[in-house]
Amino acid sequence: MQSRSVGGAISSHPVHGTVRSWDDESGWGVLTSPEVPGEVWAHFSAVQTPAPDAFASLEPGESVLFTWEEADQDGYSYRALRVRRPGDPETDWDGDEHRTDGDQTDEADEDDDDEEDDVFALTDVHIEFDDERDDR
Repeated sequence: MQSRSVGGAISSHPVHGTVRSWDDESGWGVLTSPEVPGEVWAHFSAVQTPAPDAFASLEPGESVLFTWEEADQDGYSYRALRVRRPGDPETDWDGDEHRTDGDQTDEADEDDDDEEDDVFALTDVHIEFDDERDDR
């Protein structure tokens, strides 16, 4: 599994999407959303579960909320940072309404119309991996 950050767009808030494919055995799958310009690679470690030790899995066709970053990951240009089901208990995501009943406030609806909320933060992150191990 190859991973390399290319520095670029990061979602400023969770977006709604759908699980296109998921493989429990390999622990990853692909998400899609009209708010992301391409398919998004997702690893099981990014999937938030209601119970801390629960098995993290998704079903193809399932609706999800996720944050993402631009990255070169196994042939995909985008990688999910956090993924959760819309009906799951609240999270600590910035910008999330922390509501479990699915209702939105009038203020939240006004924010959805504000184009500034849809601007992506830019970052320049570079991570290098050393394949050689020092077994001292």
